[in-house]
Amino acid sequence: MLKYLLISLAGFLGSYHCIGMCGFIPPLIQHRSWLIGNLLYSAGRIFSYMFLGFVAGYAGMFFHKIEFQLFQKSLSIFLGIAMVIFGLQITGNIKEKGIPGLDLIFITISEILAKFRKNPFFLGMFNGFLPCPLVYAFLMQAIFEGSPLKGMLVMLAFGLGTVPAMLFASKLFQVLSPKLRKRVASFSGVIVIILGIWLILRGLGLVHHHH
Repeated sequence: MLKYLLISLAGFLGSYHCIGMCGFIPPLIQHRSWLIGNLLYSAGRIFSYMFLGFVAGYAGMFFHKIEFQLFQKSLSIFLGIAMVIFGLQITGNIKEKGIPGLDLIFITISEILAKFRKNPFFLGMFNGFLPCPLVYAFLMQAIFEGSPLKGMLVMLAFGLGTVPAMLFASKLFQVLSPKLRKRVASFSGVIVIILGIWLILRGLGLVHHHH
């Protein structure tokens, strides 16, 4: 239970990062009710996150079935290192590498999305599949869970954590200074790094995992 609360907290604190990456999408929402439109948008995102969590957990199930202890330990260390790297990206200690042509892709995406303004749920579903270090980090955790259901729960906890800040992004932006926003996002990265270190330690046999 504590793990899911931590994941939700990381989602909440990391929402600044989400807004920075995908902030161009919520303003596209056209709905009679601002609140319902935004809630539908978040529901769409969470739907995509849970789908990805299901797939990741399903993939992890096969890793868990493999009896080779060395493989399992190596996988745990690999996922842990990946989470630490993503965490360091979120805290800003590692620069996110720009992908050539990404700007053009985002412009094309926003043009496509403009056509779906009246369907916030679809907008959210689409947003859920956009590349994001924070999402990747928790998909690593979902793989490690080794169960489609637990993988979905990890991504549900993460998705729910992102809802408040995404809902009130514009309000938060007025209240928080850029420096404070960055600091809040850093805390999220720290949680990702802690979870990553825990996976590395487990892979090295220094901590035990209870199913």
